[in-house]
Amino acid sequence: AIRRRAVPTWGVFLDEEKQGGGPLIDIGTHALDLTLWMMDNYKPKAVLGTAFHKLSKKANAANAWGSWDPEKFTVEDSAFGMITMQNGATIVLESSWAINLLQTGEAKTTLCGTEGGADMWDGLRINGEKHSRLFMNEIQLDAKGVDFYEGNGESPADLEARLWLEAIDKDIDPVVTPE
Repeated sequence: AIRRRAVPTWGVFLDEEKQGGGPLIDIGTHALDLTLWMMDNYKPKAVLGTAFHKLSKKANAANAWGSWDPEKFTVEDSAFGMITMQNGATIVLESSWAINLLQTGEAKTTLCGTEGGADMWDGLRINGEKHSRLFMNEIQLDAKGVDFYEGNGESPADLEARLWLEAIDKDIDPVVTPE
């Protein structure tokens, strides 16, 4: 979860005492959750990480949401980690609100396995080797023409909220479960 210059300057985001941390707990957790879910692997063996307070000390840093006060910016501006899973898989976790990188993205992941790989840098792309040839497939995610998504004009957020409340009211299983 990398932002080049998109530090949230409102609320308590920058206050370590009140917030507990910076981009790692704000946006890094979403990328980690997505990666763990896609791997179906929730068993870490070892973790190594580091955090930086570098660009946070500079005022007027071309931030998308306006400048911040370096004295009040007490959380990290970027954090990085490596997680080794019990099965030997490795996760490299990157999170930043302010960093000098051109390729950015939130809640994105890249998976590399022995049978193929997947990334979310330009939509969803699956790559691998088949019949001694390398391939890359771009998956269409816009779901146009599927009634569930176009429905009756109800927004996806309203539909999700309605179905959740209906499950509570009727004491039935929700459409989306943690599994």
